[in-house]
Amino acid sequence: MRKIAIGIATFFLAALYALCRLLPQRQRIVCISRQSDSAPVDFQLIKDYCEQRDPPWDAVILAKQLRSPAIYLVEMIRQVYYIATSRAVVLDSYCIVVGLLHDRIRVPVVQIWHSLGNMKRFGYTAFGTDEGHSEATARLMHMHEGYDAIATSSLSFADEFAAAFNADKDTLFEAPLPRVDLLLDEQHRARQREVILTAYPQLRGRKTIVYCPTFRKQPPANEAEAAAALIDAVDFDRFNFVYKPHPVSKQVIDDPRVITIPGGQFDALFAADAIISDYSTVIYEAGLLNIPVYLYAYDWDTYREKRGLTIDFENDVPALFTGDPNAIVKAIENKEFDAAAYRTFENANVALPEDASCTETICETIIDYATVRRKRFSAHPVKNVRIYP
Repeated sequence: MRKIAIGIATFFLAALYALCRLLPQRQRIVCISRQSDSAPVDFQLIKDYCEQRDPPWDAVILAKQLRSPAIYLVEMIRQVYYIATSRAVVLDSYCIVVGLLHDRIRVPVVQIWHSLGNMKRFGYTAFGTDEGHSEATARLMHMHEGYDAIATSSLSFADEFAAAFNADKDTLFEAPLPRVDLLLDEQHRARQREVILTAYPQLRGRKTIVYCPTFRKQPPANEAEAAAALIDAVDFDRFNFVYKPHPVSKQVIDDPRVITIPGGQFDALFAADAIISDYSTVIYEAGLLNIPVYLYAYDWDTYREKRGLTIDFENDVPALFTGDPNAIVKAIENKEFDAAAYRTFENANVALPEDASCTETICETIIDYATVRRKRFSAHPVKNVRIYP
């Protein structure tokens, strides 16, 4: 039954795409995301760059989470129109329309993914795990098919990244996400910190610990208990405790001592003096901000069984890794963190361009790809972009 439904949907989308291709094509890039209902910062930076370059390119951002299939169908129709009438498609996650029309789309599709670095199996390498998708459904939906290029923050994990997308390694190019530029910009960081302190004046006067756990498809039974134990270990006379929830997480911390700052208008990382995470790629963003990182692994025994990992957290990440909340808070109080070792780890996972910004690197690659209309990179790659050899 599912196969028939997907076949009907594919037929409908293909017919609509064929009709839309009769319309004029514009010098435009369409960016599509299912991560949130608001424009992701990476897409906003791409849009700003493209519209300000000479000559300029138009950029449209379509951001919509899939909550209701009926409502999302309207969004899929919009996606088909813009895919058919644009010069390139940029994704930061799996797109149903692109998957189902993978072999029909006649413009380049570039996947930039939404996470920095690499640490967990996803996509095709996560089949068979509790945190992964069903292989049968993924193949029916042509998950991650039809990509002409895939951005990765470092080619040091090219094998793992290509396997996750079930793609050839020659589709990979090295380009960290555009938001890395903001993390490296000291003036932007200072402005954002002040914006947060203005919105949350209770944060002034004390150091701020930001807790940002990863998303768990199946929350552990001790999730609430572990969060409570961590909060109780904090000396609130010396520290603020901010909870930064994952965009799709349903975990709520209901404690009057805790300030929850969801993503969107504010990024709590800019207000952090120390960051507590677990198995989240946010630790790479923390490294770029030069903020000490501590890993709260309260469900390590069960998580590593449910979710395949590509790095050894206990030995590869030069940060305190423990399920003991008191040990983490004590380390924060004593400023126990090896910044030099963490910088080495960071550099291996986020390779910064030598003579261009991250935004410029990605945008010029997309535009070059769209202009030449090729399905693979030629022997003369775009300047500043390192293609997998």
